[in-house]
Parts: sequence; C-alpha cells; structure tokens
Amino acid sequence: MNASASTPQWADSSQGLGRWIERLISIGWLRRPLFFQARQLIIRTAERNGIPWRARRKTLWDQASSRQSELTTPGLVPPDYYRARFHAYEQGNLCWQAAAEAEQATDAMALRIWPEETLTPLIAQTRLRDAIHQVVEPLLTTPVQQALDLGCSVGVSTQHLSRWLRLRAERRQESPLRIHGLDLSPEMLAVASVRDHEGLVDGWVHAAAENTGLAAASYDLISLQFVCHELPQSATHAVLAEAFRLLRPGGALLMVDQDPASSVLQRLPAAVATLLKSTEPYIEQYFRLDMAEALHSAGFRDLRIQSCDPRHRVIACLR
Repeated sequence: MNASASTPQWADSSQGLGRWIERLISIGWLRRPLFFQARQLIIRTAERNGIPWRARRKTLWDQASSRQSELTTPGLVPPDYYRARFHAYEQGNLCWQAAAEAEQATDAMALRIWPEETLTPLIAQTRLRDAIHQVVEPLLTTPVQQALDLGCSVGVSTQHLSRWLRLRAERRQESPLRIHGLDLSPEMLAVASVRDHEGLVDGWVHAAAENTGLAAASYDLISLQFVCHELPQSATHAVLAEAFRLLRPGGALLMVDQDPASSVLQRLPAAVATLLKSTEPYIEQYFRLDMAEALHSAGFRDLRIQSCDPRHRVIACLR
C-alpha cells in the first residue's frame, strides 16, 4: 500500500482538512490554548473512566524525584527532535510532568480502543499487550534469554513484556530471562523504577534508541512499542538500524504503533484530530513512512504485519 494513500486526511498537510489543521496549529498564540484544551480533555476523560490522573501524578512524582540522578547518563545530550513539544507539554518528554503522567496516559489510551465496552484500565491494558505479544510468538523458535524494550517510557510495555516472556520461559523450561528498558528521559526511567515494585525488569538504561552504546548481537528480542509515531523518519531509520545491530542472528523485533489504515483513525472528528496533531509533531511523517520497506532496507526479514485492535498494528520480523 502507498504510504501517502493511507495517511488520514486530517494528518495530510498538503490538502483539505490536513492543510487547515496545519495552518491552525502553526499560529503561535493558538498553540498554548490548544495544548491546554488537549490536556484538559485527556485528564477529564481519564478520571471519568476510573484513572486517578492527578492523585497518581503526585504519588509518582514524589516517589521518583530522588532517583533521577542515579539513572542519568552523564553528558548525554538529547537529539534536537526529542526537544519538540510533545503531548501538550512545552518541554516535550523531558520533564517531570510528562513522566508522572505517562502511566495514566497509557491506561487512557488502552481504554479508548474499546469505547463501547466497560473495562478497567488493567483489563484493557492487558488485552492490548496480550494481542501484541501473540503476533511475535510464532517467530520465537529459540529461547529468549535477553530482551530489550527500546523507548520504554515509564515501563508499562516493559513490565507486560517481562511477565509474558517469563511465563513463556517457565512453560518451556528455558533458562531465566533478563530484560532491560531503555529510554532517553531520565525522569521517565525514574518513574519506571518506582513502578517496578515486582522487580520484573533487570535494569533501566538511559540512552538514545538510535545510539544505545550496548554490545552488538546481544539480544534475542527487541521491543519498540508506540515509539515511531513520535520520531521523524530519519530517526526511525536510525533506530531500526540500531535494533538490527543489537539483535543476534535470528533474533526478533516486535513493533506496535498506530495503524495508518485504521478506520477509527481515518474518521477522527476534525476537532479531535486538531488536538491530536497539535500534540504529535511527527505524526504525518510516521503515516507517510513505508514501514515494511524501511524494515527490509535495515536488513530485517520474515515480516508479519497485522492489526491487533481497531487502532493499532503489530509488526514482527527477524534479523
């Protein structure tokens, strides 16, 4: 499928609704009100659905703030694209507010997938992650002893991945698993370490996903969940190249992100689309990227691409 043909109209800045939205969000004095409205909509909806957004934010912020220094790599300078305004935060992902609200935002995202059902955040999150893992399962024909979650944020994906892989290893009577989460935000990693009270993750790494500094061919499975829509295309290509370098021959890459062909995303109301695009600076580049071709160019093979829910697709492939 042609990548631009599957780009939702609201995200295509070259024509129609997309051009109108692009002009609107480029007006400086309108940006802050748009961010404010986006945040308020997200928080109100989450709290109506049983997510204690503000109370949880305070708890996580208080508990994690003392851990930032021990999870910071000295001298690491984030790339310019990472300093963009993300998710209605003027400082993007490099701030405590973003880190202390990421768990709640992730739960709210899971609940939005099935709006017609009455689900708890945990049930929705578990259903989503189970569907993701099922796609890569047939590719894992050898034991997974080392796994890495790139762009792990506050560790929601890392913990779910760890639970699944550890249960899988026990059933198959395989050697114990070691799993690490890697992110560019030390604030996110500090919150991740607080959230991991079960000790499911063996370590948190502060590094850029496109230049991790980790040893080549050292992982059996790499996970990249809900990351690429937050990257310019050049960074996505660099991250895929780094994932290829880090995987052992026969190792698997597991990706999940927004599905450009999703009818739900294609038909977003104009007001919701405007708020979404105002908080996702690289969403159009993501929709326009032919991900299958990008993976093939990076050297990956045996691609499996399928929807895991009405909004998202999973891509699993081998090195």
